[in-house]
Amino acid sequence: MSTDQRIVILADTHVGDRTPEIEPALLRAIEAELPDRIFHAGDVCKPEVIERLSHIAPTDAVQGNRDWFMGYHLPLECHHQINGIKITLAHGHMSIWQWFLNYVVLFIFGTISSHRQFQKKLALKYPGANVIIYGHIHVRQDEVMDGIRFINPGVGYPERRNQYKPQYAVLTITSQGEVWAEFKSVQPDPPASV
Repeated sequence: MSTDQRIVILADTHVGDRTPEIEPALLRAIEAELPDRIFHAGDVCKPEVIERLSHIAPTDAVQGNRDWFMGYHLPLECHHQINGIKITLAHGHMSIWQWFLNYVVLFIFGTISSHRQFQKKLALKYPGANVIIYGHIHVRQDEVMDGIRFINPGVGYPERRNQYKPQYAVLTITSQGEVWAEFKSVQPDPPASV
């Protein structure tokens, strides 16, 4: 018998790369969600992040471009079927060569690929998925394109694009196979006084 599943989705926490640690307020918020599992869509950057998340709920993570640069080896993709819904978890950069080409185009033409270009490539690579969860672009998305639902939880560390409030999403997959996504942000803890 199927039961509703509650999944916390994170991406781009960049611990050890752009921030010294995962935001404690974010960990508390995730724990308060009482998730059945956690999906991290890459740019984790340090194994300690997955270890901390695994204390809250079983955690799957995929390799992002920054993980590759930092030598942190994770699977490139994860696939799950939950209550009849086929879910693919990937970072979204496709490959290091695609990532590099995107920055060459940015340098030459001053533009970077839109989120829809990333989604089109992901749809071609994972045509059997009902839901594709990805990160990389540091912008929240929840939209359907060509029959596939794309969900990006936003940025998991405080930065300009999230108004310095780490972001995550809660994905609920009901026992009947309905999919609900809710975006959330947390206010970081104030800096410790000296």
